[in-house]
Amino acid sequence: HQIPVVFYSQLMAVAFGMDGKKDAALDQNTIKSAKLEALAKS
Repeated sequence: HQIPVVFYSQLMAVAFGMDGKKDAALDQNTIKSAKLEALAKS
């Protein structure tokens, strides 16, 4: 699974009317859930 990671600056870009994929790159920021699970276990 891929978990989305969103930065405040990306949210602001969308809030000001910019394109979410083109300008804010919202489709680019994901992490694998396995890495997050490993961090939670340690």
